[in-house]
Amino acid sequence: MLQHALWGQLILVLLFSFLTGLEMRDYHQQYHPDDKQHSFGTIRTYAFTGLLGFVFYLIDPNLFLAGFLALTAIYLLLYWRKLEAQRSGVLSYLVWALTYSYAPLVMTQPLWVLASIFVISVLLLGSKAAINEAVSKLDTSEITTLAKLILLSIVILPLLPQDVISHWIPVSPFKIWLAVVVVSSISYLGYVSQRYFFPNQGVLLTGIFGGIYSSTATTVALSKKSMLHPRFSYKMTGAILIATGLMYLRLLGIAAVFNWQVALALWKPMVGLAILVFLATIVYDRLEGRRATQQQMDTNAHNNPLELKIAFVFAGLFVMMAIITQAVTQHFGEEGLRYLSLVVGFTDIDPFVLSLLNGHYHATSGMIASAVLIAAGSNNLLKAVYAYAIAEPKVGKHSATWLAIFGLITIALGWFY
Repeated sequence: MLQHALWGQLILVLLFSFLTGLEMRDYHQQYHPDDKQHSFGTIRTYAFTGLLGFVFYLIDPNLFLAGFLALTAIYLLLYWRKLEAQRSGVLSYLVWALTYSYAPLVMTQPLWVLASIFVISVLLLGSKAAINEAVSKLDTSEITTLAKLILLSIVILPLLPQDVISHWIPVSPFKIWLAVVVVSSISYLGYVSQRYFFPNQGVLLTGIFGGIYSSTATTVALSKKSMLHPRFSYKMTGAILIATGLMYLRLLGIAAVFNWQVALALWKPMVGLAILVFLATIVYDRLEGRRATQQQMDTNAHNNPLELKIAFVFAGLFVMMAIITQAVTQHFGEEGLRYLSLVVGFTDIDPFVLSLLNGHYHATSGMIASAVLIAAGSNNLLKAVYAYAIAEPKVGKHSATWLAIFGLITIALGWFY
């Protein structure tokens, strides 16, 4: 009701303009305390800016536009002086222009639009140091790669055919690239979280984010690191285990995206296995007790999963697995699919799982769920071998034992599912 009354609109414009001026004052005091001569005005200036925009827009939108151009010309004089002082920032002008537009926003748009713009402005002004620090850590090549993949996904993906390629390749080009985008995005979430948001993470967080990225790569990396930190054997073991726990949830999430019926068949065993792994992790974390401290762990998983080369290799593996799966299911049926899953688990299981979820095979949802479980179980056996061969003896012994146990349980669940 406040927004629909003219006096209410005036109050809202003045309130948000005043708060914007207050935020700009705090910004200048924090980041430019000695540069008062190049400021665009005080708190009252922003309040008058909002008021002027309200009056001009109320009289005539053309007058509002003329006022904007006139005040922009005034700012150009100030900007000329800033250039003489070797300062080229236009932030004050941009915030002032937003403040001047508050009146038409209040009068023509829902109130949440103005509130959102104000909140975003405040957050951007107050997070200058954090933004500069984050930008300094970013690898520009990663931004370029992300932009390319977004472009390919938004522009190319809708144009791809959704018909199955052939009898021997029972997936569509659309499904192939969609699988690449989804899996790469999930991996990228773990990659970004680990590299930028938690650069000094503890061992368990390394296992968590590494499990989102790749549980196998994380197992290998942590096994190598355990040789350098033998005192933290229990916590290292817990980190290796929790990466596998995240693998179960990751596979369940992928299944939910591509094949809901398979996800419904998988959720009980996958969630149950993940809980068992997490319980084992908690036990090892408690055993470590106060002996362990938070350590910076580099999982060496620094290859950007959104690199186009990796994406195209994944797409090729996806197609290859689809062809193999089609041949096996056609000639050997359910039993052949089980053995294929057992063998594939000793490689990268993502292309195989995605080909199962997206292809058109002579297989029921139960058969596909069974194959996913068997592949996950045999992948655990592979990680057990890695841990035993690479890790510090105590870490290797404990990790390999539990990974083998969970691997055999997972295979048994899938085989007799």
